Amino acid sequence: MNNRLTKFPNGLRLLTVPQAEALSFSLLVLVSAGAKNEDKSQSGISHFLEHLGFKGTTNRPSSLELASEFDILGANKNACTSHDFTGYYVTAIPEKAERATELLADLYLNPLYPEEEIKKEKGVVLEEIKMYEDKPSSLVWDVFSGLAYGDTPAGRTVLGERETVKNLTREDLLAFRKKYYLASGTIIVAVGNFDEVKMIESIGEKFAKFNGGASHPWPPMIDEQAEARSKLIVRPINQSHLVLGFKTVNSFSDKNFGLTVLSAVLGGGMSSRLFQKVREDLGAAYYIGATQDSHVDHGFFSVYGGVDSGRIKEVLEAILVEINKLKNELVSETELSRVKDGLIGSLFLGLETPSDQTFFYGEQALLEKEILNPKEYAEKIRQITAEDLRDLAQEFFCNKGLNLAVIGPNEADTDFLNKFSV
Repeated sequence: MNNRLTKFPNGLRLLTVPQAEALSFSLLVLVSAGAKNEDKSQSGISHFLEHLGFKGTTNRPSSLELASEFDILGANKNACTSHDFTGYYVTAIPEKAERATELLADLYLNPLYPEEEIKKEKGVVLEEIKMYEDKPSSLVWDVFSGLAYGDTPAGRTVLGERETVKNLTREDLLAFRKKYYLASGTIIVAVGNFDEVKMIESIGEKFAKFNGGASHPWPPMIDEQAEARSKLIVRPINQSHLVLGFKTVNSFSDKNFGLTVLSAVLGGGMSSRLFQKVREDLGAAYYIGATQDSHVDHGFFSVYGGVDSGRIKEVLEAILVEINKLKNELVSETELSRVKDGLIGSLFLGLETPSDQTFFYGEQALLEKEILNPKEYAEKIRQITAEDLRDLAQEFFCNKGLNLAVIGPNEADTDFLNKFSV
């Protein structure tokens, strides 16, 4: 897949990946404004701005009018917020590409943020926060982040706290947008069936007056953790949920390829070591897995699971045994080949549609990394060796960056939480 990066005079970038055979067209606007940019007093403001983007523009003053125009096109539109960025996107059939582009540009460039909508949307977001608080399998990740990164943006939830969301004002929203929603911090990605020349001209015209400005650096991550940490949250539930994680590398490191393979060996599927040991052999968990997560200023490798509350010590010991094996033994070529094939297969299947591909390409472009297509990414995975995995395990699987978060029904038999180590 060929891609073309166009940079406009105001600093805005457009990445085009035309695919004449595609049945759809997808456009994503990504801005480098997320939880990483937030002060503690305004935690959740990035996510709240994302919600309000659909509440009307200067050209389409009501949320109904804006939604109706998208619906007339038969388009799918949505938005998302993460630690690193906020994204707004639309997918439509090729004949509607120009109109869909105009609507998404209007949504991004000309939001109204009406006072009445702000008031109502606070209720929506507060309910969203409650929803996640009521799901221990989700909440345990927030407990883990807070434990690992403390009172920093990385340690706070993207949704924000109830009080910070309640106290946000229209002036706060406009000030945050003015500071961070900049052309120089925005990448637009177009993937699928569209006219590339027309798309470049259209984006150049529609975003010509978009503020150039200068990007604002986020606060540096200061990490002084020297030993393993743990935290238990007691809830009246029947199952215990855990996240055990090691601090690793940020999004700019090539070590992410090896750590991704390592996570797949440990807990990437039904044939993975943890699934076989904890679920199949011990019968002690419904779900168990491992993943490598990286962000612009931090990263972590984690094992997660929902386990029998009466057997959590047994499960944790089994996890640590498997982790230590990776530090001391080479993964066999047979297992490594199987894991790589599984990763690459999942990658390709997850990128079948233009909509999926916009984020794949967009995150690389936003961070100004080498832009790999799926086949080039797969080749990076294939190059990982068993020695690479052992070296990574020895480098990162240590007590200095180890954190364990647990949500469970009682405090009985939890002394081990303060004694575990690798």
